[in-house]
Amino acid sequence: MKHYYETNELAEDLRRKWGIDNYTPIDIFSIIGEKINNLTLIFLPLESEISGCCSKNDKDLLILINSNHSKGRQNFTLAHELYHLKFEENEKWLVCSDEKYNDSEKEADNFASSLLMPKCALKEYIEKNNIEKWSLENILKCEQFFQISHISMLCRLRKEKYISYDEFKRYRHNIKREATKLGFSTELYEPSIKSKKYFSLGTYIPLTEKAFNNNKISIGKKEELLLDVFRSDIVYNLNEDDFIEE
Repeated sequence: MKHYYETNELAEDLRRKWGIDNYTPIDIFSIIGEKINNLTLIFLPLESEISGCCSKNDKDLLILINSNHSKGRQNFTLAHELYHLKFEENEKWLVCSDEKYNDSEKEADNFASSLLMPKCALKEYIEKNNIEKWSLENILKCEQFFQISHISMLCRLRKEKYISYDEFKRYRHNIKREATKLGFSTELYEPSIKSKKYFSLGTYIPLTEKAFNNNKISIGKKEELLLDVFRSDIVYNLNEDDFIEE
């Protein structure tokens, strides 16, 4: 198993290759869409214990993300699955769930935490904000800044020995209420909206368009392929305003 410092180094090195310093928060979905070729993301409402899945072959990469999980957790899951795809030799379907927490999953978690919030970035944040003891308010502000899930934030602080196990347990609850009281949006703690519960992004979509434009497939086949990955908005030329949220 790779040590924590090794996965941290892999994450920081990847940020450097992407041209991102180790102190700046990142929009992980936008960055990966730009930096990783041949990647398709599919969002599905999965069982609660499953965070995501991934698969790869010689040409294509695929990540499934649980749209029932919060935005913060989806950010973490994407970074986690990226580790499996980039740094492991697994070419079969890999399902990441709470029930299968092995060394590979620990490494992917450590990598994801470091990619979203590098060790030096956390240290700088502490210094800039004069944090001597982590209150729940400090924790919420920090996770909002780095767009990392609440439980991942707590796990990281616990790993770095900034909080005790008792504090870890005490700070886990009533997060949306506390975030609201502090004036934060609760989007980080909410699952995908109804119109994005079944959704997709990435390479599959422009490849389908390219095949149609090159007369490789018919309009009917193009629409079928797009509907297969839940992009009825493209098929029916819908805008976000056309979706009614309950």
